[in-house]
Amino acid sequence: MRLIPKDGQAHVEALGKKILQRLRLTALLLTQGEEGMTLFESAPRLRITHIPTTAAQVFDVTGAGDTVIAVLTAALACGAGFLDAAAIANHAAGVVIGKLGTATVTPEEIITHIQHAK
Repeated sequence: MRLIPKDGQAHVEALGKKILQRLRLTALLLTQGEEGMTLFESAPRLRITHIPTTAAQVFDVTGAGDTVIAVLTAALACGAGFLDAAAIANHAAGVVIGKLGTATVTPEEIITHIQHAK
């Protein structure tokens, strides 16, 4: 779900908590465009983590959400925790929006992006 907060991060957190509890989810990731993304985890206790965007340049946001879903799912399938998977997905989206048109991202590009962000 992509969410652009009208009332700031507090609104995002309140909405995310409500969705997490109502749907009884283990985790929820809300993407927020240039504001980054916020991860909600329910166990063992509620943890909310805001992940700022890592994009250096924005050329085209086409496919950014699809990239987040794909990379998040792949990272989770490989055994990453929710926070690590979300961080990797955030970096992948940062690479994709730096390209024109619908784009793909390679593992090497993600690794390079992470290394340059440090």
